[in-house]
Amino acid sequence: MDLEELHRSVAAALRRVYKENAQNEKQLAEVRAVLERLIEVLLAKGVLAEGHKRVFDKTAELAGRPKSPKVRLRVLPDKYTMSGVDIDCASRFHLCHARCCSFSFELSKQDVEEGKVLWELEDPYLIRHETDGFCSHLDRRSLFCTIHAQRPGTCRAYDCRGDPRVWIDFEARVPAPMPDWLPLLKPEQA
Repeated sequence: MDLEELHRSVAAALRRVYKENAQNEKQLAEVRAVLERLIEVLLAKGVLAEGHKRVFDKTAELAGRPKSPKVRLRVLPDKYTMSGVDIDCASRFHLCHARCCSFSFELSKQDVEEGKVLWELEDPYLIRHETDGFCSHLDRRSLFCTIHAQRPGTCRAYDCRGDPRVWIDFEARVPAPMPDWLPLLKPEQA
């Protein structure tokens, strides 16, 4: 099994787990409703004292505190209907070194379901990066996207012109300093 097959297999498994989790949450809500009604009945019959109800309420409050989500998806319209930003990236790669391809962002449900865009296994569903810090889909020789036709909506809509991480002055072609941890990628001349 190659890496892309493994990635697709793990993605499918995570989608199944996410669906099962939604079903479990529904069942848990039903159990909570029954338990709350049972407590009301026991209070009304005098089997439980009002102090018991306060203990149950406090326990439920503590258990119900929101937990940070482990899986994040970006909500975007159909990426194939999005209008792209008109920037001649090829003429600027020698200046910016494709640093926008080092940015991290959440994929959309559409990206995940298509199975073309790789994502971080340790942090679903963020766009995947290689050890050099750049997107897994960036061709290191040409600095072009290897999945350009299927690229995420975030990439389609991104406009670097006003981003101080990329440009000090876009029009004057003055790039921002490269972060120390990011290697300089230079496109090969054809």
